Amino acid sequence: MFKAMDHVSRSFPVQKNKSLEHMFYLTFFYFILFLSVLFLNCAQEEQKSEQTNTLGLLGLASGNQTPTNSETGQPEGGLLPPIPPVVGPPANPGQPLNAPILNDPQTQVNNAPQAEDQYGLYGKILIDQISFQLPVHDQTTITAYIGKRNLRLEPDGTVVNATNFKTFTPANPNVGGTVWFSFIHRSNQKQKLILVARNEFGSSSKEINFSHNRDCGGVALAPTTYGNCNGQCIEVTNVAGQWNFKAKYNHVGPGIVYSMITIQGNTLNTGGLLGYDESEYIWDLTHGPNYPLVVAPISSTIGPLVNEYTCIGLQSIIYVEDENGNLNTSILSEKARFE
Repeated sequence: MFKAMDHVSRSFPVQKNKSLEHMFYLTFFYFILFLSVLFLNCAQEEQKSEQTNTLGLLGLASGNQTPTNSETGQPEGGLLPPIPPVVGPPANPGQPLNAPILNDPQTQVNNAPQAEDQYGLYGKILIDQISFQLPVHDQTTITAYIGKRNLRLEPDGTVVNATNFKTFTPANPNVGGTVWFSFIHRSNQKQKLILVARNEFGSSSKEINFSHNRDCGGVALAPTTYGNCNGQCIEVTNVAGQWNFKAKYNHVGPGIVYSMITIQGNTLNTGGLLGYDESEYIWDLTHGPNYPLVVAPISSTIGPLVNEYTCIGLQSIIYVEDENGNLNTSILSEKARFE
């Protein structure tokens, strides 16, 4: 009996050692597995870093873009990040070895198709008849960028402040076998398009300033005066490149005890407020005589945002109360065309 008990007690250390050995191998296995996963993640991050560095140094491969018509892009998708130069493959044997020198392309600006613009807010620009002074090889990239007037091409080929862009090559053109571009864009806003052709022998570019005047057809081009300044008018002048708006009112009759002159600018196709200013006068006995017959004009610069538009709405409202208690309200609404 005692021997049997002694035999069982001696088996405990053996089982304990086997358990410790099993835990050791299991821990070692998970450690190796952890190192493997860590190494794999580091390798992937390094590969991503190398790809990012390559993108910055060599540009964006033309094959990274799907060659579809660019008019399907969002016209108000916001600014894109800086776009590196779009680089295509080198020339195939027997192809021309000339740097691309662009001729002036043909551009057309019209209303956007009704199917894509049911509310009449957009225009569409078409850029075609793209040609070169000398033949170029068929892997030459031709890229069109669209944006507002702050769109620019940097010396290193990077394009900043684009809202949309598209690339084709002579080897991979539009349906029909030619290279052309079209973009949907907001009406009544100043736009810019930059066309860049590039291959391993050089590059060239063309800049086109344009807009789609949808709401100001037949409107006089500013600077100008709207209304009659013998009564109520709005003067629009350009001072050092900044548009200035001045509302004027001439009062004929009894002296004024209260007046307010307002002026505001707004977008025509969305009704957004671009700027507002007002001037108010309240007479009391401490001021002496009533306000004179001619109300001094107010002047308002309706913010730099107005410089992004080719057509805006202007409105001036006059509220006047004379000393006999007569209240007069007068509204002048006009459209201002800048380009």
